[in-house]
Amino acid sequence: MKQTKGLIWQVFFCLALSGACWFSYLEKQNALTELRIYVPKLVKEIKEIEQENTRLSYQIDQFENPDHLMRLAAEPRFSHLKHPLHKEILVLQDAIALQLPVLAEKEPVSAQPKLTLAVGAK
Repeated sequence: MKQTKGLIWQVFFCLALSGACWFSYLEKQNALTELRIYVPKLVKEIKEIEQENTRLSYQIDQFENPDHLMRLAAEPRFSHLKHPLHKEILVLQDAIALQLPVLAEKEPVSAQPKLTLAVGAK
C-alpha cells in the first residue's frame, strides 16, 4: 500500500511538472506570436514616417529654391525687407569671444574675417 501511494505521488508530481512546462512553453509561444503580429505594423509605420520625411525634405528644398525665394522677396508682404548697406555690415573674427582675455594683453589680431553679420535693415 505504501509503495502504491508513493507511486501515485510520483505520477502526480511528474504530471504537475510536465503541465507547468507546457504552460511555460505556451506563454513563450504567445509572446512570440504577439511580436510576430506587432513587427509588420511597426515596419509599416516606419515606412510611412520615412515617406513623410522624404516628402517634407522635398517641400523644404522647393521652399529654399532661389527662384522661390526671389518670388517671395518680390511680394508686397516682404517689401519692407531690404538688403543691408555695406556700412551696416559688422564683421567679427572667428572665435574672438574665446580670446578676449588674451587680446587684452596682446596686440589686436589682424586676421582675415571669418564671419560676416548684417546689423540693421532699413
